[in-house]
Amino acid sequence: MDRGTEMSDERDAIRSASNETLLRRYNEQIEARHKWVEPSLAEWVCECADENCAEPVELSIQEYEAVREEPTHFLVVPGREHVNPDIEHVVRRDERYWIVEKVGVSAEIAQQQNPRRSR
Repeated sequence: MDRGTEMSDERDAIRSASNETLLRRYNEQIEARHKWVEPSLAEWVCECADENCAEPVELSIQEYEAVREEPTHFLVVPGREHVNPDIEHVVRRDERYWIVEKVGVSAEIAQQQNPRRSR
């Protein structure tokens, strides 16, 4: 791989990771509202790398908390189109949601921008 392609791949990974961490922060705000209501299943936003995706994902508060335990884990709508194998791999498949784990520079960004890092 030449240096230009390598730099482009890294820029794409950084852009994707930034989008995903933005969506994770949004879901953190949603969680605060869901805790007041405590529905059995709540709607969250898909945290995939697609900047145009805002598909709903249903999880319980407990399932959402389990995803948040790992700063490199993100929730996505089930389906390969919501997984970018260049920056992540699926670690759990449920009929309502999948959990992906970031790798490489995406994992580093996810850890650095984890909104629960200071908790």
